[in-house]
Amino acid sequence: MLRRVLRELVDRALVGPRPAPVRPAPPSGARWTEAAAPAAPEPEPDLEVELPVPGSLLLDIREPGELAGGIARGALCIPMDMVPHQLDHLPRDRAITVYCAAGARSWGVAHWLREQGFGGAVSLAGGIGAVGATERPPGPPGRTLDLPAGWVEGVWQPATRGEVILQDGAVLRCRVRDAQGFWVERRVAVADPAGRGDPGRGSASFRGGTPDEGGNEVTPGSCRAG
Repeated sequence: MLRRVLRELVDRALVGPRPAPVRPAPPSGARWTEAAAPAAPEPEPDLEVELPVPGSLLLDIREPGELAGGIARGALCIPMDMVPHQLDHLPRDRAITVYCAAGARSWGVAHWLREQGFGGAVSLAGGIGAVGATERPPGPPGRTLDLPAGWVEGVWQPATRGEVILQDGAVLRCRVRDAQGFWVERRVAVADPAGRGDPGRGSASFRGGTPDEGGNEVTPGSCRAG
C-alpha cells in the first residue's frame, strides 16, 4: 500500500495526473511529461534492494545541489528529471542500481525504467547511506554558470544560465532548460581541468581562446560562474 502511494506521488511529480485514455509506451528518450502513465503496477518484490547489486551500474538521480556531500564511487549522476533524455547512456544488458537520498525517488524511477525495457533496474532502499564507499564529486555541483551562445553538436544554442552537475575531466556537465522548459544536458570544456583555476570561482572556457580583461582565456564557447 505504501509503495502504491509513493508510485502515485512520483507519477504526479514527473508525469502529471494520469490521463483517462492509456497511450502506448513512449519511445526511448521521451520526456517524463510525454510518458504514458501505466496502470497500477503489480507487486514487484525484487524492485527494491538493501545493498547495490554486485556488478551493477550505480545511477545517482539526486539534484546537483545534493551531490556535494559525496557520491558512490563509479556512479553515473543523472538528475531525476533528465533520466528520460539519457536512456541511450544506460545499459540494457546490465543491472542498474538506482539511488537517491533515502529511496523514495529511486523506487519510482527504477519502476519506470523497467517499463522502458531496463529489466535489471532496482531501487536502493537506504539511498546514499547504503551505497558503501563514497567520494567527493569533481567540479562544483549545483553551481550556476552563464553559458554563451554557440554551436553544440551541430545545433545553435542561445546564451543561457546553466547548473553544473559534475566535472568530467576537462568538461563540465551542465543542465539547462530547453525551449520547451525541460532540463537537458549541455557540456562545456574548462580551461584548467587540473583544477588550478576553480570554475566555481571564476571563468571556465574552451582552450584556444583569447584573454579577456581579467586575463582569463575566453572563446565563444566559454562559461562564467555566477
